Amino acid sequence: MQNGKTKKPVQQVHKPYLTGSPYDRSVPKSALMVVLGVIMMAVAFLFLGALMMLDIPGLKIAVDVFIEAVVLLMFYYAGISNGSVAVNQGEIMYRRRETEREVTADELSRCYHPLKGFVIGLLGCAPAFIMALILALTTSKVMTGYGALPSWVSNLNKPEVAQPISFYTAGVAMNATSIVRVLVRMILMPLVNLVGAENADGLLVLERISPILVLLPGLSYGFGYTQGTKVRTKVHTDIAEGRKKAARKARRQKKAKQRVPAGPQQLN
Repeated sequence: MQNGKTKKPVQQVHKPYLTGSPYDRSVPKSALMVVLGVIMMAVAFLFLGALMMLDIPGLKIAVDVFIEAVVLLMFYYAGISNGSVAVNQGEIMYRRRETEREVTADELSRCYHPLKGFVIGLLGCAPAFIMALILALTTSKVMTGYGALPSWVSNLNKPEVAQPISFYTAGVAMNATSIVRVLVRMILMPLVNLVGAENADGLLVLERISPILVLLPGLSYGFGYTQGTKVRTKVHTDIAEGRKKAARKARRQKKAKQRVPAGPQQLN
């Protein structure tokens, strides 16, 4: 409240629009952008790895949560952008239909649909989901290494000594599980850091539920897409408010001109 006057609530302006379908020919391209976003996210995590591996527990948790939240917000706002474009498409098609002009099936399908964002997001996360599913079904508790042997033991070549300790020097074969574990952990690096590399049980649980966790960017994109209607409503409301302000200003200027006294008139 200012100067004893309450500000009137702004009246929201909603424009009608046509609803499209959950899938149209633009969905694969949008899903590919989500795929590239996930790849860029994983690469960025590699460069930020040192920042996320802090020795101060409280600061480490704050940094990991912050980075994960920022990434999810980026997908969320990407969904908002695409959703608002789809709502605008629906508004155009609505006006075209109201004026009895043709609206093709392809044009109609590209209009906003509340499920389309989730379809795009989940398709974009499908490669990561497949890798995480493989990991969840094949993973096992990762044990720590046996440690280094003393040099005087490792140099012994006698069979009776070398055979019992051979497992210390045997290399671990790289298999499909190992490969997908690296890739999935890259995608989930902030969460992996929160659990801690020394927490084998926690990492096992994380890998078991990784198929759900890798879908978080896609779900964020989908929720953002549903906000496209609110964005368009705000755009129309701001336009309407701008026109009202311009009209009020024009009326004030007109009244001011009318109140200006006439100058001295010449007497005959």
